[in-house]
Amino acid sequence: AEEANTWKLLHCLYSDSITEHPESLESIVSLTTLSQQTLVSALFRSDSELRLLQLLVDWLEATAAYQEEATKTSAPVIGNNIHWSNTLHELLIGNSLFNKDKSKAMVTCMDPDAPRRQKKVIHSDDQKDDSDLCKRIFTEVRCGKFKDAISLCISAGQAWRGAVLQGWILLHYLPREDHNSPLEITGNPSRDLWKWCALGIANDVAENIHYRATIGILSGHLASTLPACQGSWEDLLWAHLRVQIEARVDKFLHEHHATADANTTPADVLELLQSELQVEEISLQQVFSAVKSLMDGKRESIYQTCQRHLMLGHIRAIMQDSLQWLDTAEERFIRFLAHLVLVLRQMGKDPLHDIGDKILEKYVTQLINQLIDGSVDCPELIAYYTSTVPVAKQIVIYAELMDHIHKSDYRQGVVKAGLSAGVDVAASARVAIKKAITDIQQGYGNLDLTFTQTTAVDKDKTLITKVISSLEWLSLISNQLEEALWLSNAMIR
Repeated sequence: AEEANTWKLLHCLYSDSITEHPESLESIVSLTTLSQQTLVSALFRSDSELRLLQLLVDWLEATAAYQEEATKTSAPVIGNNIHWSNTLHELLIGNSLFNKDKSKAMVTCMDPDAPRRQKKVIHSDDQKDDSDLCKRIFTEVRCGKFKDAISLCISAGQAWRGAVLQGWILLHYLPREDHNSPLEITGNPSRDLWKWCALGIANDVAENIHYRATIGILSGHLASTLPACQGSWEDLLWAHLRVQIEARVDKFLHEHHATADANTTPADVLELLQSELQVEEISLQQVFSAVKSLMDGKRESIYQTCQRHLMLGHIRAIMQDSLQWLDTAEERFIRFLAHLVLVLRQMGKDPLHDIGDKILEKYVTQLINQLIDGSVDCPELIAYYTSTVPVAKQIVIYAELMDHIHKSDYRQGVVKAGLSAGVDVAASARVAIKKAITDIQQGYGNLDLTFTQTTAVDKDKTLITKVISSLEWLSLISNQLEEALWLSNAMIR
């Protein structure tokens, strides 16, 4: 999953980099508008830094949604459209014979504020249902499914909770065909007032931790969101980025001249909000530093390190870290690194070419070492990756492949694949033959003494057979037949 997520991230970043964006806000919004949504949409299109933050949030939410769908870890929420059904049942049966043990600590009203106002509790089963609901709501928001979170509240009979969640939506005036018809709006004209009220929920330690986190993330209050993240790198990064985006959007709306007439927030409310909700704008690098300090001693995975470097645009750092990973990482990660190098080269982003070559050499060698029984099912694959390394290394690596292929049925395919990929197969064949001869020289000391009838019987026939068999490579290459014949005669002599 981490590898797939990294490829999705790279795709998002690259797609945005090749898309044309307006250079200034004024080039998009030429007329005064009262719609906060229109203004903010224009801001995202013209501000590359803010757009990057939102792009990363979208990516984090999409990967969380995929993970949630794959694992189904969230507790199910029963949609019966009845709010606190167990408490309601207790209240309806009253002091009947079947309800003698009724708790006097239970609320006597069914409105959402009853527990707080009466300082009493709801039925224990309803408390658990509320806890599951709040956790599921947070999960839906974390997965970018805000509308699903609202629907969840309604289906659970808690439409009031869904209404609370919608207070952060930007004000927008819907287009009209008839200018004499009344204005229709979406969003919240009193968004700042809602935020100030939402802070009361976010700061209430007696409130459900996941409900606090949901309200906190929507209102831009980081501290109330962190406990629900539980030290997860992805969750912490998501929370920090969401809060940074919210802070920048609020600052823009409060300062931009076009919103002066649209600002429905009284000065005293705005002053209260700004005194209680102060978010420092920090860089993406500072965000990662803050996330690292909150990970409870956990360390980034190597995939997360790659993701961080990609987000920051530090391609050189990926290459430098790869030198350490080559000796310790699993084969699967080496495969990922090799393909990452190839993709970055296609994008024109490979600052340390020599390290990229080492990664590719490591991967091709890994593919060759995985071969068994002297056969290869897909020589085209190895030939292609071999062609991505420097020419001198291509010859050596492909010779290594030839040395692993003992069965004649597969050799023609290896030669054909190499030629198609542009590898100097003839040179590789000569290196493979030389290696076979060298093995005998190391075993017997002298090549001339090796090829006599008496010593061949006594010595290791495997090495001799390997030398003779290696000559077959040249016979499979049309312009190398004469050299194959010459080497054969030399060996017989």
